[in-house]
Amino acid sequence: MKLNLKTDYALRLLILLATRPDQQFEIETLSRMHQLPASSVMKIISELVRHGYVHSIRGRSGGVQIGRKPSEIRVGDVVQAMNEPMEIVDCSSCLLVGNCRLKGVLCEAAQAFTDVLMTYHLSDLIAAPAPVLTPLLDGGDGADPTPQA
Repeated sequence: MKLNLKTDYALRLLILLATRPDQQFEIETLSRMHQLPASSVMKIISELVRHGYVHSIRGRSGGVQIGRKPSEIRVGDVVQAMNEPMEIVDCSSCLLVGNCRLKGVLCEAAQAFTDVLMTYHLSDLIAAPAPVLTPLLDGGDGADPTPQA
């Protein structure tokens, strides 16, 4: 299974916001960090705000920050909230539609995928931040700060 880009970036944005729960981020900053158009980030953030995963502060010193405790945000719920289609195949034009059992097997696989995602919380994804994330959070360029021998 492969997540669509909207869902992928929604999870990435949530991971970033969860690593700095007391910090507010401007859309432009998130856009630069993720190398996405600001309009795309804004659409994703708007949907995350609508579902309560992100809190938006308007005004001159505004921004966005995580809206719930990471331990309260299930990965599977975020995937579903972003309207991730879980149908693996489209059987509508297949000649075998009446006699095929493949769709049932694939639906079972998709359900297993969803069930696994429901067992993980955002807190599980930020327990030990990835080394590449730390420089980004500190305002660096994302390069590995470890000196090379």
